Amino acid sequence: MPLSMIYLAAVPVSFFNQIIWGNRILNWLIALAILAAAFLLRRLLAHLCQTLLQHIHWKNEALGSQIATLLLPALRLTILTIGFGLAIRPELLTLPDSVSLVLRQVMTTLQVVILCLILQGIGLGFVDVRADYAQRQGQQQSLAIKGFYKRVIQVAAVILGVFMALKIWGFDISGLLAGLGIGGLALSLAAQDTFSNLLGGITIMADHSFEIGDVISTPDIEGVVEDIGFRSSKLRTFSQAVVTVPNAKLSSTFVTNFSRMGKRRIRLTINLEYGITTEQIRHLTDQLKTRVIARDSIYVDGMLIYLEKFNASSVDLLFQCYVKTVDYECYLAEQESILLDIMDVMAEEHLNFAFSALSVHLRQPAPEKAAGDEPKTAALRATESAADDENNQSKLHIQAALNQADTATKQNTL
Repeated sequence: MPLSMIYLAAVPVSFFNQIIWGNRILNWLIALAILAAAFLLRRLLAHLCQTLLQHIHWKNEALGSQIATLLLPALRLTILTIGFGLAIRPELLTLPDSVSLVLRQVMTTLQVVILCLILQGIGLGFVDVRADYAQRQGQQQSLAIKGFYKRVIQVAAVILGVFMALKIWGFDISGLLAGLGIGGLALSLAAQDTFSNLLGGITIMADHSFEIGDVISTPDIEGVVEDIGFRSSKLRTFSQAVVTVPNAKLSSTFVTNFSRMGKRRIRLTINLEYGITTEQIRHLTDQLKTRVIARDSIYVDGMLIYLEKFNASSVDLLFQCYVKTVDYECYLAEQESILLDIMDVMAEEHLNFAFSALSVHLRQPAPEKAAGDEPKTAALRATESAADDENNQSKLHIQAALNQADTATKQNTL
C-alpha cells in the first residue's frame, strides 16, 4: 500500500468531518483535488481536443490544422474553467452569497476570455493560411499584410474582452464609449493625412494592385516598387532615384502595372513605294507571315499583317504580333530580330521603303525680244502670262520645300 494511503488511513474520520468556513475539510480537499487535476491535465486534454479537431474533415485541411493549433490556449483555459466550476459548485461547497457572487463573476469573465481567444484563434488561422497562399503565389508584401491583420485581430479581441469584462463587473461603459468617441474624433481630425495614408496602404494591400518588384506607372511617376508600407510606398525610378509616395495618392490615382502583362505587342507600319503591284504585296505578306509563324516566341493567334491604307507618299502595310515574353530587354531583342527579318524579305523581293518626298518642276523663262520686234499678239501675251504663273507657282513650291527642310533640321537638332 502506498505511503500516502497509509497516512490517510491513519487519519481519523472525525478530522475530515470537521467544519472550516462552513464546509467539511473533506469537501475542501475534494475541491482542491479537482482544481489540481484540471491544472495538471490541461495540456494533455487540450492536445487530445486539438487532435480531434485536426481529424475533422475540413474543406481546407491547412486551415483546419492552423485553427486547431491556434485554439490551444482557449482549450487549456476551458479545461481550467471547467475544473474551477466543478470545484465551487454549491453541492460541494457552501459559500456566502457575496463570495458566490464574486466567483460567478469570475466564471463569467473566464468564459468571456475563452470566447475572445476562440475568435482570435479563428481569425489568426484565416490570416495565416491566406498569407501563406499569397506568399506561395509570389506576393511579397504578404508578410506585411499578415503582421498588420494579426495585430488588428489581437487588439480587437482584447478591446472586446475588456469591455465585456467591465460590463460583467458592473461598470458603466457608456461614458467610456462616449469619451473614446470624442477622443477618436479629435484624433482623426488632427491626424487626417496619416489616417488617409493608412487606409490607402490597407486598400493597396487588400486589392493587390501591385507587388514589390513590379514596374508601375502613374500620371506623376514611373518606376519599380521597392517597398509597400502602411503610410507610404517607395519606388525606384529608371534614373535610379528612390521616390517615397504617400499611399493615399497611389490608391486614388490610375496605376498601370506593366509587370502584370501576359504578353507584349509589336506594332509597325511598313511604308511601301507607290508603283508596287498587288501581286508583290500579296507575296510580301505571305513571306512575312511564314517567318513570324516559324518563331517560337510569337503568339500566332494575334498576328496581323494586312494592307492598311494608301498614304500621301506610300502604301502602308500593318504589321502586328504579340511576344510571349514580358521582359523589356527580351522584348527589344525580339523586335530587333523581326525588323531585320522585314528588311531581309524586302531585299529578297526587290522592294524599297517609301519616304516623304516633294516633287518640284522648274521651267526656263522665255527669251526677251530685241528692239524692233513685232508687237506681241494677244495669244502670245496669254501664253507668257500662263508661263509666268507657272514660274511663280514653282517658286512657291521651292519655298515650301525649303521651309519644310528647315523645320525638319530644327526638330532633329532639338
